[in-house]
Amino acid sequence: MSGAHQLAVGWAVRFRGEPPSPDTLRRHVQARLADLPTLTHRVEERPGSRPRFVSVPELDPREHVRELLMTDPREQWQSCIQEVLTRPLPAGHRPPWDLWLIHGYGDGTGPPEYVLVFRIHHALEDGAGHHYVLRTLFTPRIAPQRSRGVADTPARTPAPVESGGRVSFRAVPGIAGDVARSLRGSDSWAVLRRPPTGTLATAVGTAATRRLLALSRALDTDISVVFLTALAGAMRAVAVAEEERPAPLALLWPLTVRTGGERGAVGNYLTMVRLRLPCAEPHPSRRLASLSRQLEAGRVERRMRTSRALMRRAPLPMSLGTLRLLMRPRHASLTGTYFPAALPQPALGEARLDGALGLGAPLPGQLCHLTLLRYRSECTLSVVHDTAFARGADLPELWLAALAELEAVVRDARQ
Repeated sequence: MSGAHQLAVGWAVRFRGEPPSPDTLRRHVQARLADLPTLTHRVEERPGSRPRFVSVPELDPREHVRELLMTDPREQWQSCIQEVLTRPLPAGHRPPWDLWLIHGYGDGTGPPEYVLVFRIHHALEDGAGHHYVLRTLFTPRIAPQRSRGVADTPARTPAPVESGGRVSFRAVPGIAGDVARSLRGSDSWAVLRRPPTGTLATAVGTAATRRLLALSRALDTDISVVFLTALAGAMRAVAVAEEERPAPLALLWPLTVRTGGERGAVGNYLTMVRLRLPCAEPHPSRRLASLSRQLEAGRVERRMRTSRALMRRAPLPMSLGTLRLLMRPRHASLTGTYFPAALPQPALGEARLDGALGLGAPLPGQLCHLTLLRYRSECTLSVVHDTAFARGADLPELWLAALAELEAVVRDARQ
C-alpha cells in the first residue's frame, strides 16, 4: 500500500440523464455500504508484522464521493477519465477508494449525461469485486412485500467459504513453470523496459459486441481468444513502429478464484497465468491457434481449481509470496484481462447506465495494463499506460486494425 505507486483500479460508467447532486450520490452510496465491505475497510501496516484489513466503522462519504465539473467540452465521455486518474486516493485512517461524479463536459446540444469513475486500491479488491460493487450500487432495489404479523426475514448469510478443493497434477507444472520464469528477465521488447515516469494516461477503443461474437463463432473460439489474438497483432505493429524485432511477449492473465460466498469479500482472490503473445508470428490465424491452445477451457479450469486449492492449503505467507512472484514485471511486461459485465437494468434514480469500461493499473515496474470490458452492445478496450510507453496511446487503434485483419482471414476462408 505504501509508496507513490497507488495501484488504483476500478471502472468508469456513463449515465444518460440529469446528474445527481454530490449529496444525493453520497446518500445513495451510504445506503448501500452495508453490502459493500470493500468500501468500509482499509489496510493497516504495522512494523514487524504483515498488513491486515481493518474495518472503519465511521465512514464520511464526503471524503470519498467527489464532484468534478468540466469547464471544456469533450468529444467522448471516456476522455473525462484522465482528469482523475492520477489524483491520490484517500489515505491514512480512511478506506482507499473514491467515486467521482463528472459532468458538464458536453456542448449542451444533446441530452444530459454524466460519468461516474470508481477507484479503489487493488489490495482491497480485484476485478470480480469491482463487478460486485457495480451491481450493488446500481441494481434497483425492489421493496419486499410484508405480511401482517410476520417478522422481517433476516438477511441471507453468505455461503461458507470452501476450505480447499482438488489439485490437478496436470496444472501444477504450469504454475511451477510460471514461478520459475518470474526469476528470469527479458532481453527483448526494449520499448516496455523503459523506466516508468509515474504519470499515467488512458486510451480507449470500442468494438461492437456483435462483431466480436461473429468473429468468435466463425473461428470456433471465444471473445477472450479473439481479444488476445488482435492484441498480439497490435503489439507486433508497435515493435515494427519502434524498429524492434517482433518477438513473443509475456502477458499476465488474471483468473479469479472466488467462490459464490466470496463475491463481495475484501481482498484479492486471483491467480496469474503467464500467456505468450505470439507477436513474432506474421499470420493472424497462427496467432489464433497458439492462443487457443494456451486458453483451452479444460486447461484454464484446472489451473483455477488447482490455484484455489494450493492458495487455501498453503500458509498465508507462502500464498502471498507465490502471487508476488507471479506478478513480477520481469516475468511479464503487460497485464491484460477480459470481463463480461452482467448488470440487470442498472439505474441511478431516473438515469440509465449505457456505457462502461474497466480501469486497470500497471503493476510496479510495468508500463501498461489492458482491459476489455463487454457491456451489452459494446466491447470497450481501455489502456492505462505510463507515459514512458507513448505507444500505449496507439494500442486501441492498432487493436481495431488487427481485428479487421482477423475478419479478412474469415472472409478469405469463405471464398
